[in-house]
Amino acid sequence: MVKAAKVLTTDVLVMGGGISGLMAANKAIDQGVKVLIADKCNALWGGQMPAAGGGFSCMGTPEEVDADVRFISKEGGYLNDQELLYTFVRDCWPALQEAAEWGLPFPRDLSGKIYHTRPGWMRMIDTDKVLPTLLGRALMKGARALNKVYLVSLLKQDGRVVGAVGFHYQTGDFYIIQSKATVIASGGCSFKSGALFHMNCGEGVASAYHAGAELRNAEFGNTYRPSSKFTQKDCRGSAVLLNYFENALGENMIRKYPEMNPLLSPETPPWRSGFIFKRWTRAFYKEIEAGRGPIYLNLIGQSVPEAGNFEKPTEVWGSSFKSRTHGYINMAHKAGIDVNKEKLEWYPVPEFNGGPIRIGLNCETTLPGLYAVGDAGQTGSAYLGAMEHNGMGGIGLGYASVSGYKGGVAAGKAVAAVPEPHYSTAEVERLRKEIYAPLDVKDGYSPYEAIKEIQQVVFKLKNSYFKHQDRLEKALSLIEEVKEKLPGLMAKDSHELVRCHEAKSMAFNAEILFKASLMRTETRGTNIREDYPQTDNQNWLKWIIIKKEDGDMQFSTESVPIAKYKYKP
Repeated sequence: MVKAAKVLTTDVLVMGGGISGLMAANKAIDQGVKVLIADKCNALWGGQMPAAGGGFSCMGTPEEVDADVRFISKEGGYLNDQELLYTFVRDCWPALQEAAEWGLPFPRDLSGKIYHTRPGWMRMIDTDKVLPTLLGRALMKGARALNKVYLVSLLKQDGRVVGAVGFHYQTGDFYIIQSKATVIASGGCSFKSGALFHMNCGEGVASAYHAGAELRNAEFGNTYRPSSKFTQKDCRGSAVLLNYFENALGENMIRKYPEMNPLLSPETPPWRSGFIFKRWTRAFYKEIEAGRGPIYLNLIGQSVPEAGNFEKPTEVWGSSFKSRTHGYINMAHKAGIDVNKEKLEWYPVPEFNGGPIRIGLNCETTLPGLYAVGDAGQTGSAYLGAMEHNGMGGIGLGYASVSGYKGGVAAGKAVAAVPEPHYSTAEVERLRKEIYAPLDVKDGYSPYEAIKEIQQVVFKLKNSYFKHQDRLEKALSLIEEVKEKLPGLMAKDSHELVRCHEAKSMAFNAEILFKASLMRTETRGTNIREDYPQTDNQNWLKWIIIKKEDGDMQFSTESVPIAKYKYKP
């Protein structure tokens, strides 16, 4: 199974072939350096772009930028890095304009000019063309791509990251990749919370931590979205549904909880008319806990068009219901559910994918030679503060694009000042034995069982979203039980070897989520502490920093420099 090592050398290594990774690869290669893209699946179908709705949040004018920074700072509980937030919001539109010139399918007017479909918002025409376009451009300019290569650990030399090691999950070949700059673009940890979409396990986060990089805001890497129990799809893109939710008593939810509708807030910019999901989740939870659940979407009597027939113009039914990603009503009709005659139950479902790798203005981490783009560093960037990582439509793809753009430029420019990388043969051999160890275990712990046990803890709404010291401590003890069994993980082939390392990464990401949540004794954003229900600006206008020191996980706090920021609580 374990074959001879394949040693590759490049200037910039990009770990991940989603939209952030391919944006980074393109901008790095534009700096005149060699680029290698490694993805654990296939770079044409990596990340979340192929299944996303194609909406990009991007501000076209200075007025929009400033209004957006003000709104996100407030929604983020003022735990944002406002300098980074401003530069990323400002630079997203120019970055997407350049990407459109590469061939990305943004809409254009008759003169050929790219335009916003509404203020602060652009939607792609064909999302399945995005990754092939980006990958094709990078390859034409000389980049190399490795598919199905699972990179597990980073290599360091004199405190600097100089590459990574891993294996090919079909052949079992061991890979050593030397690089002058390394870009983590492998997403955050979703704990496999959504089939074929939220499947990342936080491997890049774990590798950055074990190499010595700082993590930040791990307690906010959680989102729960209201979803149809039947379709398992969230409400994104269908604001018209707001008026039709009711509790088990038939009481209208939007009348009981007007805060569910962000349009009612005069501070909400028009391009932020997407949902702030914590408002929905809190309202659903409150009703269910009070015994007034379940929550239903009641469209009886609303004359919903029949399956596939959405041509009849009405006040309620628009393009949202026939779209590829969010065709809830169409899905129900196709399954034989007539929404004109029966109500659909909705409830909060987990959707994790924020990554806590701490980054600066150019996506540099706290380790020389290492950068993080996309979801791997979205939470850690403090871009959104304490807000859910993708709480409003379009933020995820917009952030992935601009962070990939900025990180790629920075990594590419840094290469000129970096000497040729080298690695310790002894260190590589140690990592190699560690990586392949599960193949030598004949009767041990199944990685599938480990993943299931982690999910059973993390996916509970009252563990990861509505929190209490007692429940957090219990959740942590269950994760510790899983961790104690991880040395006995077994794999019969290289495919199961991937599952073993996914389980290890998921256990690590669950641990930091719960430990940081315990440490923050207040309610702010998605860290909702039922035993500490108030926001405490006096003691907790701080970031929680996590770092590995002398082999131990160390937690500390850093005050948000709110005095120098424009917007204050």
